[in-house]
Amino acid sequence: CVVSGEKLGASVISSQAALSFGVGLCTMLMKSEKSIPYEIMSSSSLHVNTNAIAMGMGLGEAFSDSELEDIVASDIPKICDADIFYKDIIITILKQKNIVLTPHPKEFVALLKKIELCDISVAKLQKNRFKYVELFSKHYPHTVLLLKGANVIITCSGKTYVNSYGTSSLAKGGSGDVLSGMIGALLAQGYTPLEATCSASLAHSIASNNIKKNSYALLPQDIIKHISLL
Repeated sequence: CVVSGEKLGASVISSQAALSFGVGLCTMLMKSEKSIPYEIMSSSSLHVNTNAIAMGMGLGEAFSDSELEDIVASDIPKICDADIFYKDIIITILKQKNIVLTPHPKEFVALLKKIELCDISVAKLQKNRFKYVELFSKHYPHTVLLLKGANVIITCSGKTYVNSYGTSSLAKGGSGDVLSGMIGALLAQGYTPLEATCSASLAHSIASNNIKKNSYALLPQDIIKHISLL
């Protein structure tokens, strides 16, 4: 299930990425009926058969705090991204198991402040990314954290991995939505959160490297097309 917010495109991209990466069925959770690609299901409530949730991409203010509480109430594995790091609900989510977080630097700084670990600038984070990734992991050892950047850092339970295969083209808007959908797809297929995150991150990078376009011309749809060819 992909929680669809104010920016419909982000959740559509995540849903299409999930479908291209092996998930059997993807449903967008929406408060009102909207036109979406025919291959994606839609629902106003969380389906009983849901086994993974992706949320935060384009979320905005589409759901109230109480509605978000209802969505995250179950212990279903979750991939959280983007707007979710600015909301108080992230504190509740971090108390659960089987959670993956995929912030970019600005979002990670907001998260660190929200959970009262530290209050730093993006510039300070970028000077010592490993320090703050390890600080987070020390307090939330069972949560998988993927910090986006030129070299993606993934950490969980005291183990840290670096994906150095990314390209500048992945800085294009929407690329992160693709990654969230891919991780969600693997969670739905039974991968552990760490396995899902490492595998999806690597496939995301390989797909982008396989695209024969100038880096400035790459679109999220190009990545989705190429992950289905891996």
